Order: sequence, then structure tokens, then C-alpha cells
Amino acid sequence: MSKKILGIIIAIVIIVSSVAAYWYTQQKEEKKLVMRIQNGDLVEVNYTGMFINESVFDTNIESVANDENISKSYSFKPKSSYSTLKFTVGSGQMIKGFDEGVLNMTAGETRIINVTAEDGYGMPHDDLFINISKNQSIPLFETITKEEYNIHYSENITIGMPMTHYFWGWNVSIFDINYYDDDGAVKNITMWNKPDLNSTVNVFGWETKIVEIKSGYNPPEGRILLRHNTSENITIDKEKTKFLMIDNEALNYVVSQINIGNLSVGDIGIVSFVDADTFTVDYNPEVVGKTLIFEVTIVSISRG
Repeated sequence: MSKKILGIIIAIVIIVSSVAAYWYTQQKEEKKLVMRIQNGDLVEVNYTGMFINESVFDTNIESVANDENISKSYSFKPKSSYSTLKFTVGSGQMIKGFDEGVLNMTAGETRIINVTAEDGYGMPHDDLFINISKNQSIPLFETITKEEYNIHYSENITIGMPMTHYFWGWNVSIFDINYYDDDGAVKNITMWNKPDLNSTVNVFGWETKIVEIKSGYNPPEGRILLRHNTSENITIDKEKTKFLMIDNEALNYVVSQINIGNLSVGDIGIVSFVDADTFTVDYNPEVVGKTLIFEVTIVSISRG
């Protein structure tokens, strides 16, 4: 082999070795630069939360929220606007399973995180399973404020005026008007409920029958007796809850907690059990007591 050819071979070996060494060094440096999430990092994420049946209960991704082909759970609520979720890992801002699930992830990475009830929203509270009689009694005469009247009715305030009850849907009329003494302005309005005996209404998602009407101005003389014919897995929102059983202390408590924004009480209940004379509505938030599945994508990581 000539010295010239040998020199060329040596030069090639040196070049290849140099390139390989440079590439190896660069790879090591790049690996060093990859940031993996640790406690204390401020992260931005996109997420979709699902139950094991794949129905979505929450997401910050607008396309997922608006996709009618993606099943949504009964408590799912679209957001007024959509943006990345920002939180500090390990600070307690998120449920434990979510917080721990993003550890060691990198920017751009997507991961499926399974969260048990213990590491999620805990177990159901027994006092939020409300047992309700299928028989409900409501006053024949109902007194409301002028402000309430203006919210629910558009007609002028005139005694005897026939109208339709804004919730029950049956006939109603103004029976009496109470005025302020000082300026003569309307204070309260007494409405006279006039459903037809044995007729039915469907305002809760099930049939409710008017089984008895007793005349008289004051309860219990003046009352309407209803009979609910419900079945399981029907949802009841806050407005329906207020009308479901107005003299039920447990339901009054639920409504009061919803009104003050207590997130440990669901603003939507679901019928969980039905027997011959009663039914039970579960007002635990839907995510309580369940295994949750989150699909999480890391958008950014900030440290220090």
C-alpha cells in the first residue's frame, strides 16, 4: 500500500472519529439539557379528565369540549374560555394523583395518568345521599316577592290574572297583592296554584302525578299532593332540587351549600336508588369515589 493511500485512510479515520466524538458529545449535552418535572416546578399543561367508561368530565382543550362525538359525563360543564392549566408541582394545588403523575415528564410529552379515588377526590359522604319520599306536599297558595315575580313572569301584576307556573307548568293566578305601607309599592304577591287533579307534569325527568288537592289558604289545609314516579340514573340540577322537597331539611342543606360554592357538594344530583315509596339522590360530586383517567400533555416547565 502506498504512503499516499495510507495517508488518505488515516485522514478518513481521523475525520470519522472526530465527527463521531462530536456527535456523542452533543448527544450527551442535549440529554443534560432535557428538563424533567420535579416538585417545585411551575408547569403549564393541557389535559382531559375521563372516567373508566371514557366519558369526559373535564378538559381545558376547546376542541375536545366542543366535539359532540366525544362522550361527556352528566356533570361536564363547558368553560367560558380555554387556556393551559398552570400550577406548581407538589404545592397541593392539584389532587395528589395528578400532582405525582406529572413527575419526570418533559415538555411536549403526553402521558396517561390513572388516579385512584384515594389519590383523587376521596370517597362519598353518606350524608349527601338524600332519601326522599315519593309523596310530596306543596302549598296551594305560594307567596313570592315582587323581585321573584319579575324574574319569572312578564305579565302585569293583576289579581286573578291567569298564567302558567314557571316551574311546574300548570295553571296559576294572582290571588293577593301585599303592599309596602310607606309608598304603596308592591311587596309580595300570593300565587294560587291550580293544577288539574290526576294530571301529570314532567319537570324532573320523570312523571309526577297530582293525586290530591285540598282547599284552604294555609297549609296543611291548602295543599297539593304529588306522587313522583322516578327511576335510577336521572340527574337533578340545582333548580330542580329547590322544588323537589321544600320541607326536606337535608335538601335545604344541599341547596345552601351549593349556593355558597361548597365544592364538596355536587350542584347536580343523580338518582341512585328507588324503592316502593322512596328514592335516593346522590349529591356527592361525580368525581368522588371513582378512578379517574387523565390524558396530560406538558406545554412548558419553569424552574427557579
